[in-house]
Amino acid sequence: MKLVLSALIPLSADEAYYWVWSHKLQLSYFDHPPMVAWLFYAGHFLEPFMNAVRWPAVLLGHCTLGIGALLLKEHFPLEKIRWWMYLVLFSPLLGFGSMIVTPDLPVVFFWVLSLYIFQNVLERKDASSYAALGAALGLGFCAKYHIILFVPCLITYLLFERKWKEVQWRWVPLTIITGILFCTPVLLWNYQNDFASFTFQLKHGLQRDSYEFNWTSSYVLGQIGIIFPWVLWAALKAKLPEKIRYLYYFAWFPLIFFFLTSFRALVEANWPIVALPAVCMLAAYHPKIQKWLRYYVGFWSVIIVVVLTALFVPTIRNSNPKISEPFQFQELSTLAHEYSPLYASSYQMASSLWYFSKIPVFKLQGISRFDFFDTLKESIPAGNHFYLVEHETNGLPEWLSQQQWTHREIKRIAPDFVLLEFTRP
Repeated sequence: MKLVLSALIPLSADEAYYWVWSHKLQLSYFDHPPMVAWLFYAGHFLEPFMNAVRWPAVLLGHCTLGIGALLLKEHFPLEKIRWWMYLVLFSPLLGFGSMIVTPDLPVVFFWVLSLYIFQNVLERKDASSYAALGAALGLGFCAKYHIILFVPCLITYLLFERKWKEVQWRWVPLTIITGILFCTPVLLWNYQNDFASFTFQLKHGLQRDSYEFNWTSSYVLGQIGIIFPWVLWAALKAKLPEKIRYLYYFAWFPLIFFFLTSFRALVEANWPIVALPAVCMLAAYHPKIQKWLRYYVGFWSVIIVVVLTALFVPTIRNSNPKISEPFQFQELSTLAHEYSPLYASSYQMASSLWYFSKIPVFKLQGISRFDFFDTLKESIPAGNHFYLVEHETNGLPEWLSQQQWTHREIKRIAPDFVLLEFTRP
C-alpha cells in the first residue's frame, strides 16, 4: 500500500529539493547531510514509473518495523509487538508520513538500528557489537544531525541506572573510530566549507533574539497530538523490565531536549521524531493499550482518508495552499519547456519545476534565503537573456540592477505567479 500510494502522490517541494541534490551529488549539503540524496539517487531508475523514485527510501523506512521487532522479541510477547506495529503504522510521522522522503525517514531507521545494536552491546559485550554501534550512528549522522542525541540518551541511561560496569571500555574507542569513519563525508564537507551546515543548523534551532510563548505551547500541544493522548498516557505509566529500561531514556530525553530548546527558538513538530519509536514501545507494554488502540487507529485512519481525499480531489485540495502546492508546481513545470533558460524565485519552486519537467531549473542566486542553489554557479545566468517565474510577493536581488539587467512582464499565472523576461546589453 505504501509503495502504491508513494508512487501516486506527487513529490512535495522539499522532496523535489532533495531529488535535485541526487542529481548534484556531494559529500554533504548546506541544509542537511547527504543520506536523503543517496536514497533518491538509488531510485533514479524508477523515475519512468510515476513517483516511484521514492521507493528505496520508503522500503528503508519500512524496515524500521523489522528492526524494532527484532529489538523487542526477547522482551515483549508477540501480542505486544503486534500492538507496537499498529502504533507505528498509524502514527502520522512514522506511518503515513514515512511515504514522504525527508531526512527523518533514514534517521529513524538508524536510530532504531542503533538501539538494537546497543542492546547487543549490553548483552554480548563483544568488539563487533561496539564497532557496529559506531557504524550505525555514523550512518545516522549522514542522515540527520539529530542522531547526536543518541549519545546523551545512552550516557544518561548508564549514569542513572548505574550500568557503567557493564561497559567494555576497551572497545569504546572502536565505537568512536567507526562512528567517525562512517560519517566522514559530512565531516569532510563541513571542514571544506567552514562548517557552514553545522553553523546553520545550530542557529536555526537555538538562536532567536526574543522569546515567544507560542513556541513552547505549540510544541507541547503538537507533541501530545502527534503521540495521541491515550498513547502518551500509556507510555508514561508503562513499567518495563530492567533489561529494557533504557527505552525510557531514548523515549523521553529527545522530547525533553526539544521542550527546553523551545524557549530559544521555534521547534518544528517533526524534530523529536527519533523519540517516537521508543514512546510507542513503552505504550505497547501498557496492559490497557489494546483497549485504547482502537481509538488511536480509528482516529488516524479517518485523518489518513481525509488527507488522501484532499490530495486526489481537486476541488478539495485547492482550498489548502500547502496541499495544492505540488500540483500547482506541476502545472507551472510546462513553462520549462516553453521558456529557456528558466529560473525560479525559491528553492521549492525551482526544485519542483525541475522534477516535474525533467529540465534543469535553478533558483536565481540571492532572491531568497541562502540554500543549496546559491552554491551553484548555474544560479547566475551566463548569457544576456533569461526568464524568471516568481511569486508576486518576492523581490529581486540587487545584483540584477548592478549588472544592468532590465525586465518586462510576459504574463501572470493564476493565482499568485508572474513570468518575467530579463535582458541586458
